[in-house]
Amino acid sequence: METGRLGLPRQSRLLIVVALVDSSGTGLFLTGSAVFFTRSAGLTTAEVGIGLTVAGLCALLTLTPLGMLADRIGPKPAAVVMHFWRAAGFVGYAFVHDFWAFLAIACFVGIPSRAIEPIGQMFADRHVGPDYRMRMMAVFRAVYNIGFTLGALLTTLILAVDTRAAFQSIVLGDALTFVIAGFLLIRVPLLHEGTKKRTVRGWPRSLRQGRYLLVAALNGIMVLHIPMLSVAIPLWATLHTNAPRVLVGPLIMINTLLAILLQVRVSKGIESLDGGIRAMRLGAVCLAACAVVLAFAGRLDAVGASVLLVAGIVLLSFGEIYQSAGGWSLSYELAPRERQGEYLAVFSLGMAAMYTVGPALVTIGVVEQGLPGWLVLAAVFLAAGWVVRPVALAAKAQVHADTVATHR
Repeated sequence: METGRLGLPRQSRLLIVVALVDSSGTGLFLTGSAVFFTRSAGLTTAEVGIGLTVAGLCALLTLTPLGMLADRIGPKPAAVVMHFWRAAGFVGYAFVHDFWAFLAIACFVGIPSRAIEPIGQMFADRHVGPDYRMRMMAVFRAVYNIGFTLGALLTTLILAVDTRAAFQSIVLGDALTFVIAGFLLIRVPLLHEGTKKRTVRGWPRSLRQGRYLLVAALNGIMVLHIPMLSVAIPLWATLHTNAPRVLVGPLIMINTLLAILLQVRVSKGIESLDGGIRAMRLGAVCLAACAVVLAFAGRLDAVGASVLLVAGIVLLSFGEIYQSAGGWSLSYELAPRERQGEYLAVFSLGMAAMYTVGPALVTIGVVEQGLPGWLVLAAVFLAAGWVVRPVALAAKAQVHADTVATHR
C-alpha cells in the first residue's frame, strides 16, 4: 500500500483533516465553556456541574448500545450520525437560558460524546487495517493536540470581545466543525471494510466477560492522568507549592508539545498484545514516578518546586503517551472483529467513568490529602501496571473461548 510522509495511505489525508477540524472545535468549546454557561446562559457553577455530571452518566449508559449500533450499520454511518448529532446539540446550547433546558441539551450532547471515541477507533481499523491502525490512532492523537491548541487560542480571542454574540459563537463554531467533519467523513473510504453484512444481535456479550471488564477497569485507572493534568496539577501547583502560579500554563504546553512530537514515535512496535501490555506497564511506572515527584514538590522552595513540577509533567506526558498506545493495542487485540464496535465501546467504559468521577477522585483523594494522597496514587498506578499482563492474557483466553463457542 502506497504511503505518504506520515507512513499512512494517501487516502488517509482526508481523515487527518477531519481530526484537525474536530479537535479545533473541541478546543474552542472546552476552553470557553465555563464562561459561556455562566456569562451567556446565566447558569450558576453548581448548575453547570450538576448538568455535566448527569450528561456524563448518560454517556456511560448509552456507550455500549452505540458501539453495537456501529457493528450493525458500520463505523462510517455511525461516525457521521454522531457528528451531526453533536452539531444539533451544540446549536441547542446557543438558546439555553435556564437550568432545565441546559440539562436536556447537555444529556442530548452527552450521549454521543464518549461513543465517538470507540467508533472512531473502529473507523480507523476499517480504514487502514491492522497493519496501520495503531499508527493512525497515534497520528490522530498528535493532530488532536494541535487542533485543540488552535481552538483554545481562538477562544482566547473570542472571550476578549466579551459580548453575548461572541459567547454564542463558541458553541455555534463547535457545531460548525462537527458539520464539516461529518460531511468530510462521508468521503473517506473504508479500505478494509469487507463485504460481510453485519447481523450482530442480542445482549452485549462483552459485559458478561469479567476478565475483559477488568482490563477495561485497569485502563480506566491509568486514564487518571487526564484529571491529574487538568485538575490536580494546577490545584497542587498553585495552592500547595511555592512555585509561581504562572508556571501552570507552560506545564500544560509541555504536555501538549510532547504528545505532538512523541506519540507516533512511541506507538511504533506496540501493535501486538504483548506490546500493549509492555506499554501499559511503562505508562504505569511513569505515572507512579510523576505522582512521587509531585508529592515532594510541596516541600521545597520556589525553584525546587518548579523543577519538580516540570519533571512531573514530563513523566506524566510519557505515562499518557504509553497508556494511550497500550490501551489502543489491548482494545484492538481483545475485540472479536464481528463485535468490534461493542468491545471497543465496553473497553471505553473505564475511560468514560474516569472522565465522570476522576476530577473528584484527584481533588478529594489526592490534592486534599497532600503527600500521602500522592503516594497512594503512585501505588495504585504501580499495582495496575503489575497485574495488567495476567489479566490481559486471561481476558484474551476468555474472549477467544467464548467466540469459538458462539460460532459452533
